[in-house]
Amino acid sequence: MADRPAAAPFSNIVAVCETGDGGAESLARAADLARANNARLTALAVGDDHAEIKHLARFAGVEAAEIEAGMMDALKSALAERVAPFAGDLTIAIETRLGRPFREIIGDVIENGRDLVIKMAEPFDQKHRYLFTSTDQHLLRKCPCPVWLAMPGAAQPPRTIMAAVDLDDEEGDRDDALNRIIVENACRIAASSGATLHITHVWDAPAEDLVRRWTNDSGDVRRYLDATEAARRKALDALTRQAREDMAEDALPAAIVPHLARGRPRDVIPAHVDAMGIDLLVIGTLVRTGIPGLIIGNTAEDVLNAVDCSVLTVKPPGYVSPLASG
Repeated sequence: MADRPAAAPFSNIVAVCETGDGGAESLARAADLARANNARLTALAVGDDHAEIKHLARFAGVEAAEIEAGMMDALKSALAERVAPFAGDLTIAIETRLGRPFREIIGDVIENGRDLVIKMAEPFDQKHRYLFTSTDQHLLRKCPCPVWLAMPGAAQPPRTIMAAVDLDDEEGDRDDALNRIIVENACRIAASSGATLHITHVWDAPAEDLVRRWTNDSGDVRRYLDATEAARRKALDALTRQAREDMAEDALPAAIVPHLARGRPRDVIPAHVDAMGIDLLVIGTLVRTGIPGLIIGNTAEDVLNAVDCSVLTVKPPGYVSPLASG
């Protein structure tokens, strides 16, 4: 594995706050993490600057800017009220914006150098699906920093965390840097919350059918499967060992448990999340070459749509948001 400094602690966190009854939860989660990392914390509220404002202004005989100023004042007042209970031990900056929520959130991240967004996941329907509503989907695809989508009512702080990694062999692979970012972020959160960290790799043997087709010796198939599993286990152990070497002592969880399982990640990861009672899943997103902004691979998307825990998604090194150019 190539030498690379460990990821810095979170230092500039933004909590996306709704001003309704449930709006305090994302702020409470962000406040816990800000305290643990001695980080700056900003509470952000976004008002939807929809086209009806212009129609309302015309019929009311006032300038649209006057209506928008009134909306901003109301938004700031509501957000200040939301932040007030945390004023005793934490300084929280207030930021308000008008516009399409995902654009304004990502704009704030880019303009202010945020290194973590914390937001409550939005319900997709009335049953149990929370991820991939419009704003959340845009953030997962286009936000340049890690995005923590928290499930309402999930354990806070998280008690069990899973870092899902994708490995090829012990020599490292094209996603090595992303794997290390996934693990480092998961380590920091687990260390600050006292959680157990499970580093999970799901492997398969894509050439098994080919080996079976070209040999009559079942021993050859077994040796191929054993060799593939051994290589993946070696890579997983190396990644776990590297995390322990890279991270400062105060950023290491009390317990790191590696898991190797065979199957399809879209099936195995959700099953492990349920079986282990995972509170937070940390997973990477992969760039689809040549398609700016579409960074969620099919497997990651399937996994995210199949779990009911909170998720933290991280981007590959060097990722540039398509919104960065304006």
